[in-house]
Amino acid sequence: MDNSRIRNTNRDNKLVRLAFVLLVGLSLSCFPPLLHNTFMVSDLDSGWIATPSDNICGVKEPRMVTQPGVVNWQQLMDSTPEMKQMKKEGIKRDSPKGAQLISEAQSRCKRACVKQMRVAKVDSMWKNISHVSKAPWDQTHAVIALIKNGNKKEVLVQWKERV
Repeated sequence: MDNSRIRNTNRDNKLVRLAFVLLVGLSLSCFPPLLHNTFMVSDLDSGWIATPSDNICGVKEPRMVTQPGVVNWQQLMDSTPEMKQMKKEGIKRDSPKGAQLISEAQSRCKRACVKQMRVAKVDSMWKNISHVSKAPWDQTHAVIALIKNGNKKEVLVQWKERV
């Protein structure tokens, strides 16, 4: 082979490599993250990492969160009258009555979380949320007290004074 042909082949190989690198780089930036159910942290994010299904109320996107509250959902559910009734009467979770009671308990917990979110001045309530350098504000005991005391305003005023 002559030298001009070898030079052209080398130049063509370099162009193919460059095109491949550009193509791969652009395609990776256009695709969503591999873990599409988890919000990933970027330079524009606030640093909070959470799964969308863990949001109870308030701001739904972790990149917009500034001060989240976190609760132990199972403890909240166990503190509701509906779950206590299921346990006391031996109602199975998959029975029609059990499904109805679970739905009512979830609604009660969500309403209590919304009330506590407003009182504590947090922007959202989560079942699970994490940050590299901060800890979310645990609201479990306050929400349980709200669930047990119903809609009594004295409890809300008392919490507001503590917060």
